[in-house]
Amino acid sequence: MARPMMGTNAILYRVGVLVVAAIVYFYIPGIREFFENGVTYLKRRNLDGLRQFILDYGVWAPICSIMLMTLQSLMPFVPGLVITIANAWIFGWVFGAIYSWVGALLGASLDFAIARWYGRPVVEKFITGKYLKMIDLYLRKHGIWAVFITRLTPIIPFKVVSYGVGLTTLSFCRFVIATAIGQAPAIILYSFIGQNLTRNISITILITSLLVVISAILFHYRKEIEKIIFQKEE
Repeated sequence: MARPMMGTNAILYRVGVLVVAAIVYFYIPGIREFFENGVTYLKRRNLDGLRQFILDYGVWAPICSIMLMTLQSLMPFVPGLVITIANAWIFGWVFGAIYSWVGALLGASLDFAIARWYGRPVVEKFITGKYLKMIDLYLRKHGIWAVFITRLTPIIPFKVVSYGVGLTTLSFCRFVIATAIGQAPAIILYSFIGQNLTRNISITILITSLLVVISAILFHYRKEIEKIIFQKEE
């Protein structure tokens, strides 16, 4: 497992980040309201309300959607799929996928940073110990591929993996590469569904099943693919 940062400077830095975050949340106009309203729509899986909430920001709507995708990474069992579909519905599947991809990558990086900077006691405030133990075993067994496969397969909560990886010695660079590549297929496919928003459950199940099959194939050839992606870092 990764050792926490040590020393007075490191402690002051981490405390400073928390202080700045608190000041931004409580004292910058509109930030607290944005977070509270956004969380409400996400928790209720309210697509119509979420769509209108994003559109109300006008030219800032893309930034709003990216921030919401980043925000949902902090909340256990709030699926980013809701925002992915809403983004495609609002912006079309191409731009919707881009905004969802950027937000998901930022959110995963935030989870990783929280775990890496503040350690397991803080992570357990977001994720229960039971799930962390499960992901610990999964990461020890599969390493970097645990990150890649869970990003590709939307049935596994991304945030649990991101927090778990932050507690290991895996480099941030490798984590970002695996996340960026792994999340792209699912986001693109679900964005395509979201643009039409048929809410057809059978299609959603079909797409999810397809992603699971793709995950299995890629995992089978993981050694060959890992050499191609990470050979420059070796």
